[in-house]
Amino acid sequence: MGGMRRSLTASVTVAVAALILLLAGGGLLIGIYIDSERQRDLRQWESRLSLVAEGKADSIARLVQAERRNLLDLAENASLQLYLWQVVQAREAGTEAAQLGFLRNLMLAAAERGGYLPPLEAAIPANVPRAAASGLALLDSRLVPVISTPGLGDPRPQYAGFLERARELPARAHLSEMLLDAEDRPVLVTALAVGAPPGVSREAQPAAQGLLLAVRSASQELIPLLIRGPAFAEPNEALLLVQRDDAVFFISPASDALSGLRRSLPLDDSRFAEAAAVMQPGRLVELENYRDRRVLQVAREVRGQDWLVAQQVDAAEAMSIANERRNLLLLALSLLLLFIAACVVAAWRHGSSVRARAQAAELERHSGELQRRTDLLHAISDNINVLTLLATREGRLRFVNQAAARAIRIRRDDLVGRVMEDVLPGAHDAGLAASCAQAREQRKPVQRLVTLPLGDGPREFQASFIPVATMCEERDLTLAVLGDITELRAMEDRHSALLRDLVRILATVVDRHDPYAAEHTRRIRQLAGLMADELALSPPERETLDLAATLANIGKIMIPDDLLTKPGPLTEAEQALLRKHVDYTIELLRGIDFDGPVLEVIAQKQERLDGSGYPRGTAGETISLPGRILAVANAFVALVSARAWRDGLPVRDALDQLLAGAGTQYDRRVIAALFHVAENRLDLGDWEPPPDQE
Repeated sequence: MGGMRRSLTASVTVAVAALILLLAGGGLLIGIYIDSERQRDLRQWESRLSLVAEGKADSIARLVQAERRNLLDLAENASLQLYLWQVVQAREAGTEAAQLGFLRNLMLAAAERGGYLPPLEAAIPANVPRAAASGLALLDSRLVPVISTPGLGDPRPQYAGFLERARELPARAHLSEMLLDAEDRPVLVTALAVGAPPGVSREAQPAAQGLLLAVRSASQELIPLLIRGPAFAEPNEALLLVQRDDAVFFISPASDALSGLRRSLPLDDSRFAEAAAVMQPGRLVELENYRDRRVLQVAREVRGQDWLVAQQVDAAEAMSIANERRNLLLLALSLLLLFIAACVVAAWRHGSSVRARAQAAELERHSGELQRRTDLLHAISDNINVLTLLATREGRLRFVNQAAARAIRIRRDDLVGRVMEDVLPGAHDAGLAASCAQAREQRKPVQRLVTLPLGDGPREFQASFIPVATMCEERDLTLAVLGDITELRAMEDRHSALLRDLVRILATVVDRHDPYAAEHTRRIRQLAGLMADELALSPPERETLDLAATLANIGKIMIPDDLLTKPGPLTEAEQALLRKHVDYTIELLRGIDFDGPVLEVIAQKQERLDGSGYPRGTAGETISLPGRILAVANAFVALVSARAWRDGLPVRDALDQLLAGAGTQYDRRVIAALFHVAENRLDLGDWEPPPDQE
């Protein structure tokens, strides 16, 4: 008894360990697969964000380059260089040059052409004067203003640091930065060195005799470039950033209405997406931004500047649909794993029960004399319709029950002592001796399905080979228990065949009832199956969708023939009656025990995402994916099929009509799958209406 308990404990331990290993391994594989799906979605977002960021960075670079070209044309103007030289010379002599007026007119004309002058209404005096956000200024080599356009004033107090850096510029070089003007407005400031006029020697005049300074409103010229571009449905933002020492500075206003040019973040703080934009430009990151909102971000450098354009999109909104899809996939895979684990537990319990019965029989045999045990074994085994044989290591039979004797058609007493493979038909081909040897070597039951030519033909058995260590003076015996499952298998096959025949007959009845829908059911089923392949539906979902597509129009047999074949438009009452075919279908099929939610999918055949469908007006995520596939397949086949009251549409027109409803009436993913099937997997040539119909 103690040995039996230890054996049972060891068996339970091994089974529990195997189950834990199965669940852990399955969970790990599911996690790896789900993570790969998420990485795929992130790569798609990286491509989208990269395109937008590159476009905005290129637009900003072109704006800065255009600004430089305009200023370079002005700085190299011989008249401007000459006037500036004459004015500076006169100023050093303590007089006022007559050329100052010419220089002012030249600067005003250039400012008007370049868009640096304020609007007309801005020039009207007001109670509180306001500095212009744009303008041009000409400064001498000591950074003393010579000419400034109206409203700009003396730029030195506001842009002193910038001007000190700009005075070191070589000829034809420029410096552009985003700064704040006196009224905290973001402006693009560009400086360019003005050379000496032709004919003046370097000894008489340095190569650069002054600076040309241009101030342009960033809100009107540069910031709109960050806002424009491809639209995202999700909350998004584009920022202009620059690295200064150990910090990253915002050089564009942020969406929280605070001035960007006065905001900075530490460069070594890895929590912020803006710091990652400087450290890892070009890579997709998922981090918190300056507003503590988790975002997806890709940054691109602005050509010719040390600026970066960081394009951000709200991570939760961007990944919401993908997360829902992954959660559904995770749920389905987890349920599948639990189902497999349940099957393993059931199989282990079945094997344990068989082993427990064998151990109980062995204990009973050790409690009394051989004849008494034999009689008891006969009393039990002869009253069950299971073939039971006890064989030695050499394959000789030591016990045969009455069911086995009847199946072999030899008296039970004549079977004892004979070799099993000599008296049991088909035993050698079925490998019974090998299974017995395997059970003895492994010292645990072996389960197999075997086929033996017994009775009127081949019979299928669920065979269990149970090792018996000792019985009286004999050792290493094997108990073979064979349960006949032939009728059970046949019944299952008949049930499946009957269901398939019933479905086929019902579909045929509908096609004959509606002469305009002769190919409707076949086409819906074919199209729905191909779209299910594209969307990677699981096998149970595919089976459910296939049955639903085949039976979806059964309810039309309840619709009068004259309504289905009526030419011309239908009245509202006739349309309402025709729509009831969905309810009729559910009513007719309600009593059938389907393996999956077939009736639920059929009920969603005419539903639409925006709730405009029928019969219940179901909308949004409450419509299952198989239901959305069936809705698109049914709508497409209905459009291309002729009816008594209308002609069928050409395939391309039907596709365009469904595409127009994508996102409102139909699922975008399903519409995309339909287009892929139509273009790559299905020849729709014979679906086109006849030429005379078109």
